[in-house]
Amino acid sequence: MTLPASPDSSRLRRVDGVIALLLLLLGTLSLAVAGRSLGFTRDEGYYFTAAENHVGYLEESLQGAAHGRPLTFANRQVIDRWLGYNSEHPPLLKTLFGLSWRLLHRCTCDREPGLHPVSYPHRHRTLGLLSQGAAMRLPTQLLGGALAAAVYLFAALCLSRFAGLVAAALTLLQPRLFFHSQLSCFDAPVTAFIFLTTLAYLWACLAGDRRQRLWRGLVFAVVLAAAMLTKHNTFFLPPILVLHWLYMQRRQIRLLWRRDAASADGASWVGCLLPPWAVFGATLTPLLYLAGWPYLWPAPVQRFASYIGFHLHHVHYNIEYLGVNYNRPPYPWHYVPLMTLFTVPVTTLLLATIGGLAVRSLGRRVSPADLQSPGSVTDQAAAPTEPVSSRVAAVALILLSLAWPIAVIMRPGTPIFGAEKHWLPAVPFLALLAGVGAQWALDQLVALRPLSPRGVRWAAALLALLVTMPAAIEVARSHPYALTHYNALAGGPRGAADLGMNRHFWGYAVRGLYPTLNAEARPQASIYFHDANWNMLQMSMKDGLLRRDLRDSGMEEPGVRAADLGLVLHERHFNKYEYWLWDAFGSTRPLSVITHEGVPVATLYARPGAARSSSPESSQCPIAK
Repeated sequence: MTLPASPDSSRLRRVDGVIALLLLLLGTLSLAVAGRSLGFTRDEGYYFTAAENHVGYLEESLQGAAHGRPLTFANRQVIDRWLGYNSEHPPLLKTLFGLSWRLLHRCTCDREPGLHPVSYPHRHRTLGLLSQGAAMRLPTQLLGGALAAAVYLFAALCLSRFAGLVAAALTLLQPRLFFHSQLSCFDAPVTAFIFLTTLAYLWACLAGDRRQRLWRGLVFAVVLAAAMLTKHNTFFLPPILVLHWLYMQRRQIRLLWRRDAASADGASWVGCLLPPWAVFGATLTPLLYLAGWPYLWPAPVQRFASYIGFHLHHVHYNIEYLGVNYNRPPYPWHYVPLMTLFTVPVTTLLLATIGGLAVRSLGRRVSPADLQSPGSVTDQAAAPTEPVSSRVAAVALILLSLAWPIAVIMRPGTPIFGAEKHWLPAVPFLALLAGVGAQWALDQLVALRPLSPRGVRWAAALLALLVTMPAAIEVARSHPYALTHYNALAGGPRGAADLGMNRHFWGYAVRGLYPTLNAEARPQASIYFHDANWNMLQMSMKDGLLRRDLRDSGMEEPGVRAADLGLVLHERHFNKYEYWLWDAFGSTRPLSVITHEGVPVATLYARPGAARSSSPESSQCPIAK
């Protein structure tokens, strides 16, 4: 197999910008529409609260400046009051969630006492375009669209436009990434920012003259700071990029070493080992990081150390894998590869395998001229600062970027409670390999039967449809219970349940029980909500999904026994809660059962006489699948 032909990598054309913009809009719209029927998650509940607090910080800072107190934003009491909550995560996405909410939500906040972290005596002046939950989720959805656009640009820059279009589609048409890209959480956004940072780095590597190298290096440093202000796993990225750079410069370094043994010229070494992107990344990025996180300002070293310590010693939650409930290390090394094998659409895996085989021969086929810059070390000292080969750089970067997120989580001591969301940054690069595989298939098709240019375009369109349609169907099948969904290699959701794979987490499936709760619960009924926290339930009430008169009965067995109705979210370590409900209610008959392709996801029980219907019956909620 051979790698497909590359376009001119020296520049992108206007059409590439148009295609990228269309991908951004289409991706964002798809995620926004899908998100309307996806339940809120536990973690979102915390971030909703934090987002409103971040808005409060910005508003108090602006009000202080307007009243002659320009340093209000740096006041420790102001910072701690608004930003102390959920300080174990950086602020960028929480601030974006809050700003989107403040600008776009349809406001009834003055009529929602007790449902916000802040009391609002008056309605906000907003554009009123979205519900509160949808407004909070929009920044993640925009970043999901931006990720698809960036994947296309990466391929268009160094591989081919056809490969880029297929890769962009297959990036979003991965059920688990599509799920996370709808949420007000950090996993999909950091996936987007890590990819954008990697793309900015590659773009800086391909710069031609000094001016390009400088301003592209500046762009890289800014994007890297944004990624670090999103989530901590970005800290693994800079060493990977340095490793890639040194690999790509290995011939120049070898030649410089031989030459400088006699001439001792240090300028060439500086150009080779300290490119502008690295200098800006090492100097400007930390400054932007500190400037963008006001919570650190009163005690930068202490608070940053506390932040790192929180994640180094993160609590180990429960996860079921092959019939075993894990909640402490060591974890099985094969968890990550098997989960990837079971959750990525089979056609994507097949195309990525073909693409991986296609790029294997690249190093054997390129000439020394491809591996060295146009004006290489053999042409005096200009070489280290010339652009590297786009093809070689891209392939090496794709392989490294696919490997490192997986390798980090495969370490036996790394918590696995978040399942695939913790190695989502690998998905776009897997999709790029799949795009290469699709391009190889198109090349073989054209070689078998020569076609006119118009015929090639039709063949490309039909092939793109053929290879992306199975993934699109997989996403449609998985929604809105994507964490319960597994591919054909696992036997689908039923096969995965039989294998003892994790059913779901985060409590979002409670959304499927809301219609039954709204219809059956008596006024002021006490509900045992199990793993659904009050913050996410509050957003459901504000968006009109759940009745506001319903009360939370509490936690654990006392909460079960105090409830009129109770639900259980099906995970292996939650089995005891169902037994408690049977014992407390004196019945094993459910009021409603939510299933995904026949696999129980959530079940609602009612104490005899507590539900409005006289004879409770087992049923499937209308939105369940």
